Amino acid sequence: MRSSAEDLTTRARIRDAAIGLFGRDGFSRATVRAVASAAGVSPGLVIHHFGSKTGLREACDQHVLAQTATQGREKTNPGSARQLIQDYLNHPDQYSDEIAYIRRSLGDESEAGDAFFDAVVKQTQDIIQDGIATGAIRTFDDIRSTAVVIASNSLSILMLGRHLSRTLGVPTPEPLGIGPELLRQLTLPALEIYTHGFYTDSRFLDAARDALQQNTTTHGREHAP
Repeated sequence: MRSSAEDLTTRARIRDAAIGLFGRDGFSRATVRAVASAAGVSPGLVIHHFGSKTGLREACDQHVLAQTATQGREKTNPGSARQLIQDYLNHPDQYSDEIAYIRRSLGDESEAGDAFFDAVVKQTQDIIQDGIATGAIRTFDDIRSTAVVIASNSLSILMLGRHLSRTLGVPTPEPLGIGPELLRQLTLPALEIYTHGFYTDSRFLDAARDALQQNTTTHGREHAP
């Protein structure tokens, strides 16, 4: 009989194999048998640990989300952010399965895919709130919507990696299209925008607020009894 420590090790090995296969082949095509083969265990042992393919995917989601949450919090500290960037530049391959899995999840039009995106937004919202509390991030009127914008911008790099690499003329590692050179090109421009903003004054913001306010007022009148 396996000890609990051995069971945890086996469970992690199965989960990691599933993350790799789900990211490469997709959730519908990857089978429990294929995951078992990649992990070097029997299909029955996969079911023993996770109950079903759905349960296995849920465990994969939880693990990848935990990883992204850790990385997100590291990005809020200058010292750990520096280390995270250097780690990716030096060892990009160790992130490939996670990136592929996230891309599959975001492109999967299912309840599980929706839940994954919602979880990323919630993580981003928590990070913004923590940053506001520590003074690292300024206060926003609508934190939830801000989190959606920030999360969408970050995730779009994963989804559009090949196009970004092609447009910037940097090496395009397949199949993800995201490599160290792309990170080198995009890190400073992204942080400059987040740090200093894009416009030099509030004229565009003021114009948008005015337009939205007038639209809200007009819409309310049209639907008044």
